[in-house]
Amino acid sequence: MRINTLFRYWTYRLFAPGLVLHGTYDAFRELLVFDSRSHELMADLEDLYYHGKKEDFCRITGRYNALSTNVSGMVASLERMAPGSFVTLPEYFRKFDFYSRLLLAPPSLHFDPPFVLDLADPALHPALAGDKSATLAVLAQDLQLPVPAGFVVTVNSFHYLLEYNNLRLMINELLARIDLAAPDSLALISKQLTDLIKEAEIPPDIEEAILAAHRRVRADQGDDIRLAVRSSGVGEDGECSFAGQYTTLLAVRREDLIPAYLSVLAGKYTPQSLAYRIHTGLSDEETPMAVLVVGMVEAVASGVVYTNAPTVLDSAHLFIHAVRGLGEALVSGQVIPEVLAVDRKNTRQHRLESQDEGRDSRTRLLTDQQITDLADKALEIESHFGAAQDIEWALTPAGEILFLQSRQLYSHSTNEQKDSFDLSTIKGEPLLQGGTMAALGQACGAAYCVDAGHPVEQVPAGAILVIRESLPSYVQVLDRISGVLAGLGSVAGHFSTVCREFGIPLLCGLGPRIEAIHHGRIITMSAEHRVVYQGDLLTRLATVPVHESQKQLPFFRKLRQLLDTITPLHLIDPKAKGFRPESCRSLHDIIRFCHEQAVRIMFSLGDRLSNRSGNRKKLLSQLPFDIFVVDVGGGLVPAASQAENLNIDQISSAPFLALWAGLSHPSVQWRERAHFDWKHFGEMTMADGIASTDSPDLASYAVLGADYVHLIMRFGYHFTLVDGICGEDSSSNYCQFRFAGGGADFSGRLLRLDFISTLLRQDGFQVETRGDLLDARISALSYQEMKRHFSTLGRLLGTTKLMDMALHDKQDVQQHMQDFLAETEE
Repeated sequence: MRINTLFRYWTYRLFAPGLVLHGTYDAFRELLVFDSRSHELMADLEDLYYHGKKEDFCRITGRYNALSTNVSGMVASLERMAPGSFVTLPEYFRKFDFYSRLLLAPPSLHFDPPFVLDLADPALHPALAGDKSATLAVLAQDLQLPVPAGFVVTVNSFHYLLEYNNLRLMINELLARIDLAAPDSLALISKQLTDLIKEAEIPPDIEEAILAAHRRVRADQGDDIRLAVRSSGVGEDGECSFAGQYTTLLAVRREDLIPAYLSVLAGKYTPQSLAYRIHTGLSDEETPMAVLVVGMVEAVASGVVYTNAPTVLDSAHLFIHAVRGLGEALVSGQVIPEVLAVDRKNTRQHRLESQDEGRDSRTRLLTDQQITDLADKALEIESHFGAAQDIEWALTPAGEILFLQSRQLYSHSTNEQKDSFDLSTIKGEPLLQGGTMAALGQACGAAYCVDAGHPVEQVPAGAILVIRESLPSYVQVLDRISGVLAGLGSVAGHFSTVCREFGIPLLCGLGPRIEAIHHGRIITMSAEHRVVYQGDLLTRLATVPVHESQKQLPFFRKLRQLLDTITPLHLIDPKAKGFRPESCRSLHDIIRFCHEQAVRIMFSLGDRLSNRSGNRKKLLSQLPFDIFVVDVGGGLVPAASQAENLNIDQISSAPFLALWAGLSHPSVQWRERAHFDWKHFGEMTMADGIASTDSPDLASYAVLGADYVHLIMRFGYHFTLVDGICGEDSSSNYCQFRFAGGGADFSGRLLRLDFISTLLRQDGFQVETRGDLLDARISALSYQEMKRHFSTLGRLLGTTKLMDMALHDKQDVQQHMQDFLAETEE
């Protein structure tokens, strides 16, 4: 095929050069479209990382697929422009595409038996049964601790059910549509996903295995047994705990067991579980669902043991949280429990740490011996796993303690960017004090008191959430808020666990004192000091980017790995010997190489086909960069048609002349640093555009018409594209502007983009920014108005040439804007 293509190309080149020129130009225009879209998609991916915008990895995979398609299009277009010239380029593209897709690929899936395992089965392990079930099996099998009898419907059953009903593709398509910034989108797609699962047909062999396991449990426990049907997802109860995010159903009878199984599977796709998983960065296929089915425990008391304190430095005690009856109200943050601090070295010594203020302190839920027995067994579990544990337990009417769950207890510090709070400097009384510190930190913001008129889904960014119950479902808004105050709940609640993971300060167990907080009031809270003050009392510290403060999350780890195969730029100097496909180390290098070679081909094609040099002309000027121009009709005065070099007065393109007037405006100080060699700098620091150099193949270039300009140029590390029409027909007039890159760090480039975008918006442009990429457009203006806009754009380009290296904060941006506008008025 390649031989036929080469033969046809060289035949046309010898006998029909006009066809080659036309075909090459079409391929070049196509390549530029692919190039533009590739840069947009790269910027979108960087924007997710640097601004911490969370998306499901199905959506990120879709973004990558689009990027891959466009980079592949650039490679194909370059091959059409110069058949056979870069034979190894497709191979290098496929290599980096393979690496990227490998990072995004789901884990291997298994659809075969076992579909059900008894808790006593030695084959039970986390990858097959989920972490919760596997740990419970360890408690029973290895430590011989009492646990409820039961069985596990394995992860393989979940995979098989999706395959049997052809659901995976539909699920992935729905997940890719989730926009966490739009709560209605999350709720709508969650409903569609849960309906898919609940309405699925269970494969007969899975149903038979579940009912057979139920018969075994019934034979052991009695005919009237009721069941607890619980989630046991892969990844649940790990460093990303998923605490309280999945579904548990209690008191389930045999006739309801299969629908209950489907409901627990569907709990994987509730709004709160979707929001939590997407925040962590784990993909749907990395977190398949097993289901744990155990006999219900008729509990007279139940609760949680923390073998260490997750929020305070206290290694001397473990903490027993206890409530009357079932523990669901405790972990769901709906009550204030009795909390006992037990000496780790002498478990017979304990003290009452806290309890609901409405309870009689003389009424105890556990006897001294039960406290000691529970503490001893909790320490045994901790010793076995070699880490602090979060253990759920229940006390039966017969006085036996059963263990329901154990997971590692993580201590999560607050995000590094949290502001400081010095209690000694504050005058006046606090608005309220007391409660329990459930997650460390301080926060300031407007109080958002959740009630019928203020639904939690509408909480604004930066607010302090004020709630009666600390329900796990509130995880949906944790990425928007700065802190939480709760009337009920405790450090052992699921919501408290998630707040610690997110680095959100939480003060809970405030009781009726929370009524002192009024909606919309600016307040300052300190969970550590257990106080709330009116007003803003925090000392602001330097903000740490979210990708740094949350770098432990899989989202940022995986996205960073993906970006490392996409965005690094190694092909800096197009004149270097190493500027070839074999030197490409990323998709960005592929994009860069294709763009550079395409421009070289276009600006040498006319000479190679016609054996003359009049097609390309160099613009001579006092400005420290070179531009080569190609006239497509009316862009030059007639007398310049045979000239090799041009002066600015030989150009007649209206939009280019307006741009040039701005670039050469007296306020643009090109020579403001006599020691700075602009041309050498351009040659040494080329990035995505055309650098300043004496080589016509590498200089900036402009395609000119009487009313048209297409200009690609750069200063140092940043790349600029201006495309537009400025003529008498206002309906056809437009100016399209693209700006990207820079030599400073990412924050400096963003500050420069802030400067440019603000001024362009004030000048009437529609502006969109993504990462360090800016796109702006204005259209349908009169000839004179368009000339003014092109001139302003030219002056803006000259003014911002190295601005990213000079800007340090918003105040610098404001000062430069004032200077620019003052010079405009002059």
